[in-house]
Amino acid sequence: MAERQIWAPFADKYKVHEESYEFVRLMLETGIKPYSELGVEKAREQSRMRSIQFGGSVEFKGEEREIIIPLPYAAEGIPTTIYKPDTAPEVPAIFVYYHGGGLVLCSRETHASALKVIASKSGAIVVNVEYRLLPNPESPYAPFDDVAAAAEWVLKNKEAVGGRSDSKVGVGGDSAGGQLTASVTNDVQGLDFQVLVYPLTDPLLMNPTFQEFKNVPGLNSDAVKWFFDNSLLHIPDYKTNPRINAMVRTNTELSPPALVILAELDPLRGCGLDYAEKLRDAGVSVQCEVVEGVPHAFFTLITVFPTKTNEAYEHVVKFIKQFQ
Repeated sequence: MAERQIWAPFADKYKVHEESYEFVRLMLETGIKPYSELGVEKAREQSRMRSIQFGGSVEFKGEEREIIIPLPYAAEGIPTTIYKPDTAPEVPAIFVYYHGGGLVLCSRETHASALKVIASKSGAIVVNVEYRLLPNPESPYAPFDDVAAAAEWVLKNKEAVGGRSDSKVGVGGDSAGGQLTASVTNDVQGLDFQVLVYPLTDPLLMNPTFQEFKNVPGLNSDAVKWFFDNSLLHIPDYKTNPRINAMVRTNTELSPPALVILAELDPLRGCGLDYAEKLRDAGVSVQCEVVEGVPHAFFTLITVFPTKTNEAYEHVVKFIKQFQ
């Protein structure tokens, strides 16, 4: 079968999970195209449709509402969805989440199912942030500015999102959302925890796993180049700015306790491990979990990775519960 052949170069060294084979089979069956063959808008639509099919939908019992987080520099503010589950304790934690998508793709919608599960199982209030995407010629730092502003606003307005004045506040995200999470902890103080899911923490791509998994299904070197061409290459100082490149941070010791979740068959696994070590070296409490046998992007694809998403969500839920 084609999916076996595609994973064959990695199967000698790693035990590829059956759900990863199914992931590739469905990509082939549904005609998922490489981003390099699509423009930005078509890539966004393909990503949205994939999230609907592969991410599924979940029942959510609780309060779901839309708000606009005000911005000092943009009148339109940040569209945001709040999930407060029926399982919320008297003093719930507040988890501000930044979706992945290479700073170019995805949205609150593409990550809604995963966040509803995390909210329901943890009891935490989840704040799902719709930051501005790149490319954005007028504001190349837009995602980084928006996520910091969102975190600062939530810290000052806990009750407005359904929390209490003594609720603990954390931030988190997957992939580019993990990069944004690291950026927020560089810019914003007073946070209680962070969750980094296969984050891009080294835009210099120095770790050997970028080379090892250059031809992996999904986020291969071609996809990484496409994302960079449409995002980081428009930021002149992305290599040296600690808001963009977490590995050059000099205030890492100010970071809150971290949960780092990585995918074993992922070019970003190595830089995630490197950043976890950087945090530990700075005295930050770090729990690092590598989910075996799966590629990048599995975290939100509940329908295709039911076993492995549940494994990852259990780590997140247990971690967040420590803060409420």
